[in-house]
Amino acid sequence: MSRWFVIIGAVLALGFAGVYAWLGGFRSPQVDVLTTQQPVFVAGQYYAGIPGQEFGELFREAGELQRSGRLRGTLGNLYYNAPESEGDSIKAFIGLVVADTSQPLPTGFRYRTFAAGQRVVRARIQAHYMLAPGKLYPALKAAAETQKLKLRQVYLERFPEEGPAEMVAVVK
Repeated sequence: MSRWFVIIGAVLALGFAGVYAWLGGFRSPQVDVLTTQQPVFVAGQYYAGIPGQEFGELFREAGELQRSGRLRGTLGNLYYNAPESEGDSIKAFIGLVVADTSQPLPTGFRYRTFAAGQRVVRARIQAHYMLAPGKLYPALKAAAETQKLKLRQVYLERFPEEGPAEMVAVVK
């Protein structure tokens, strides 16, 4: 009987490891320091506070707008602090990265711009959007420490359906 538990446990562990690998969990991010060439426009809603149900609802709403075609863009967010250094409270703008500001916005949505010409640390990884932030944040921090760069606590995240997930942090 115990032999079957070991076999079933091993099969399940291999299955979980396979799914994790397929989602990009074993990949490492590529990190660069560069200057942004173009502004990035984000259509979304501002959130300040401890992440909870309302915070999750903003992500779901942005995803639904994208899936329905009412707003064209890729999932993306702006963060105005690093949650791990500010306790549990965050300041974020949750929505979609859009090509320009010409689309009519749903009620409650606004545009924000991540300006061109900023020196940034950029991390990219080909991974599922649920796994990517856990890989990108540490890579950005490590690269900034290694290169003795100070970050301004302004982060842009992008999670396109095709192509790598990306996180950009502004350098002081």
